Amino acid sequence: MPTLNWIGKDKVVNYAAKVPVHALNHVYNHGGDIGNKIIHGDNLTALKSLLPLYEGRVKCIYIDPPYNTGNEGWVYNDNVNSPQIQKWLGQVVGKEGEDLTRHDKWLCMMYPRLKLLKQLLADDGAIFISIDDNEVAALKFICDEIFGSQNFIAQFAWKRKKEISNDSRNVSTQGEYILSYSKSFKTELLSESLSDEYIKKSYRPPTDEFPLDFWRPVPITLSVGLNGGGYEYAVIAPNGTLHKKFWTHPKQSYEKLFADNRIYFGKNGDAIPQRVIYLFESKGKPVSNYWDNVTTNKDGKKELLSIFGDNFFDTPKPVALISKILKLATDKNSIVLDAFAGSGTTAHAVINLNAADGGNRKFILIEMENYAETITAERVRRVGGAFDYYEVGEPLFVDGDINPNVDIEQIRAYVWAMETATPYEKPTCDDCAAFMGVYDNTAYYFHEGALDYDFLATMRTRADFYIIFAETCAVGEEFLHKHKIYFKKIPRDIIKIWADEI
Repeated sequence: MPTLNWIGKDKVVNYAAKVPVHALNHVYNHGGDIGNKIIHGDNLTALKSLLPLYEGRVKCIYIDPPYNTGNEGWVYNDNVNSPQIQKWLGQVVGKEGEDLTRHDKWLCMMYPRLKLLKQLLADDGAIFISIDDNEVAALKFICDEIFGSQNFIAQFAWKRKKEISNDSRNVSTQGEYILSYSKSFKTELLSESLSDEYIKKSYRPPTDEFPLDFWRPVPITLSVGLNGGGYEYAVIAPNGTLHKKFWTHPKQSYEKLFADNRIYFGKNGDAIPQRVIYLFESKGKPVSNYWDNVTTNKDGKKELLSIFGDNFFDTPKPVALISKILKLATDKNSIVLDAFAGSGTTAHAVINLNAADGGNRKFILIEMENYAETITAERVRRVGGAFDYYEVGEPLFVDGDINPNVDIEQIRAYVWAMETATPYEKPTCDDCAAFMGVYDNTAYYFHEGALDYDFLATMRTRADFYIIFAETCAVGEEFLHKHKIYFKKIPRDIIKIWADEI
């Protein structure tokens, strides 16, 4: 498979693994605890910090990253004006970073983020990435590399603008793209619902011959022989006409369809036979890769204007666009992630879709700019959404030890997630403060002190095995073995989990 190379690639290919997990500090809750999150901070750090809780759980990812036009004001600007990108490139890429073009810088920025997004994606999940002509080719190359070319779903073309701009020098750009990849072969996009207009156009009303539902005939002939997978045999129509063709079905399957009254020979009973498919069997209309019937950027501006009385952004995505993606790629209980949240359109679309179909989808938004609270979160508030607001805090580990400035519950959550690969929920049962929970018949404890007989006397939970994180152990090996207790040292064995992860 062809790969794309650029200056600095060797420094960023495995960089995501080296990004430390940071605390996600809870700032406030709005509207009730229903599981939605808005996170303010660098999305690279935030994505890594979500892994302990969300790795392999996100059903749908939508991102609208900077398009790298050369005229943008994003914090990872392709120009040398941004101190953030210069500092990051200097630390990660090194002196080579001084010679990077804006395309090199954009690729260096995107690659580790896409690696982390893939880790968060569920096995049956899909990612959708908005992009335009500036970087669509480069993005396709690196997505093929990260997600696998075999997992490419489509390059959807979206008509984002109806008008042709008279001020364009040569070509008026009316469209852009949405690249989509699956995590694995388990991903299957949902078909679009059939409209009454489509049914009227494509299906026939029930008849005496086919009374079960609206129906349509589907060809079962092939223009190739056995090398193309067809089956050659003769079929006799009701009026005696002989049709010798290559068919999509083996003869036995055809005869079963005929016996079940699923074969249509035309009005006069002499046409080449076709298979009858009823409307109730349809999974829906296959989605097209050309989206010219979705609202435009202008509609996105109108939406912001109606909410805030201002636009804020030049090309905001309309809610209908994200809603279309959600309908294709989520079920009613999916987790949806947007790591370049902007004005919060993705959350708005999730809220609307849940209201429409009674769903319980959860959203996670990440926005690094200072408007994360005043625009992103404020929009969600104004459209009736509930969420918890977080700030990316300090790293969990500093100089090989637990960061004393981090809430110990965040360390517990990290340890639990790394040990069990499940989300941590603070226990409410009658046990000691060190108890973290039971998973796979094993009770887990995190004790900031010595594992001694006094501590063991405080434990209340019965389990087949016990894993206890503690600073020291004053209990003999024979006793631990007899009672199926496994001691893990703080911080050594926590750091080992972290080191194994990176």
